[in-house]
Amino acid sequence: MQLQDANFNAESMDADSLINTHPIHQQADTPEQILELADDITYGKTAAVLRMLESYLGPKTFQAGVNAYLAKHAYANATAADFWTAQTQVSKKPVDKLMPTFIEQPGPPLVSVKTSCSGNSEKVTLKQQRYFFDRAKFDAGSSERWQIPVCMKQGPSAASAAEHCELLNQEQLTFTLPSCSTWININADAKGYYRSGYDSDAVRSMARDAESSLSPAERIMLPFDVSASVRVGREKIGDYLAVVEGLQTDRSQAVLGPLMNQLEYIGRYLVSDADRESYRSWVRQVLAPVAADIGWQAKPGESADREGLRAELMDALGYTARDPEVEALARKLTNQALDDPSSVNHELAFAAFRVAANGGDEVFYNKIQDRLKTAKTPEAVFVYQRSLAQFGDPALLEKTLEFAISPEVRSQDSLSMISRVMQNPDGQKLAWDFARSHWEKLQSVGGAFAGAAIAGAAGTFCDVGMRDQVQEFFAAHHEPASERTLKQSVERINYCVDLKAQQGSQLADWLRQHSGSAGGH
Repeated sequence: MQLQDANFNAESMDADSLINTHPIHQQADTPEQILELADDITYGKTAAVLRMLESYLGPKTFQAGVNAYLAKHAYANATAADFWTAQTQVSKKPVDKLMPTFIEQPGPPLVSVKTSCSGNSEKVTLKQQRYFFDRAKFDAGSSERWQIPVCMKQGPSAASAAEHCELLNQEQLTFTLPSCSTWININADAKGYYRSGYDSDAVRSMARDAESSLSPAERIMLPFDVSASVRVGREKIGDYLAVVEGLQTDRSQAVLGPLMNQLEYIGRYLVSDADRESYRSWVRQVLAPVAADIGWQAKPGESADREGLRAELMDALGYTARDPEVEALARKLTNQALDDPSSVNHELAFAAFRVAANGGDEVFYNKIQDRLKTAKTPEAVFVYQRSLAQFGDPALLEKTLEFAISPEVRSQDSLSMISRVMQNPDGQKLAWDFARSHWEKLQSVGGAFAGAAIAGAAGTFCDVGMRDQVQEFFAAHHEPASERTLKQSVERINYCVDLKAQQGSQLADWLRQHSGSAGGH
């Protein structure tokens, strides 16, 4: 569960890094406002902050605080403040000061670390500020301050492996550790709800030592933290790719899965056409040894994690890296699955359909559509509908869009099919134009959810002109239940455009230096 928690923490921080986030504690007066609050902040951030508190106090003390709170307020009304008060009284720690900084304020803090070695001791300075994906807002700084329990551990060159914790309750805090090291990880076991900011040398040292010296949860969080620094220009994208190379001997889906998602994002948005083949070649060099080790055939007694990793490798090597052998295997597996769905592991088949559809022709398209008409299970319907949205041929995607609003497709599935074509790089403009020209039809099948579905899918665009079209369209077709979704999507488009502008040339330089070697740092 802990590895899943680290991924959930990172996902919640991504949502919380938007300008259009909200505090955990938020007033909601209308049904639309209540619907909008069912999100990664209300659920994911709340859970992450409570896990951080439990780690700070220790599980036994935290449980004693819960028991004291329940005993005092049994059969009566109580508030969040009552809970923090109970935890403060039991733990003798300033929980009542700490928790409101995370509950009442939006955004995640970024804790950055600077170190210097003098003799045998290491001077450490921690500094906090609110993290925004928006580079201008991040650089400008903001007034929010948190009380952050920061637990850290030094690298393998330190004399002691003991964890050291400090409460960062001001903007900056300096202290001394009794030995020096090449790096300090300032979110031990990824228990804290904050982003960590390192300098480039520390990141590269940590990447080299990742397998031997970082826990699995820390190996999950490090790439998320470095990616966040890259987004605001604190670090270069080469630092992120160095972390990927440092983690290529990992075999955990929880660690490698998010990396592969990010590699797809980089390949889709940041790589220029001139460098596309060298990027795909680099991804193949990093991931092909993992696939060779895992194998494409399930082994007796292997974990569900291994099945999931195999599927994600199929997706990354077949779709992001366009590995010809994996593309051929995907075609073979999809034909097998179309003839006998039980003959292929469902997770692997799910990935294989995406890879095969991307390069598929009309014969393959018609075969999937025929199977969809006779599909017996909801899972089969989902796989086939999703596949029809993932072809690379615009003429076939046009057929998918028309099919989505036909009587053959249930109204609850129409919007998701159109949204998936919008999220497909080969179909985004096609589907966006289609959604606008069939808006009344989409509203009739999707009701209040139509706006949120289409506005949410538009968040995968990375183009100023399309962003302006999205804003103009929803200004003319106002949808109260999708206001925050629309604002968040516009933000995501802006950040993608900005990231491409500031890191695109860095990525091109890095690829030219690294073409032909995936192991070098």
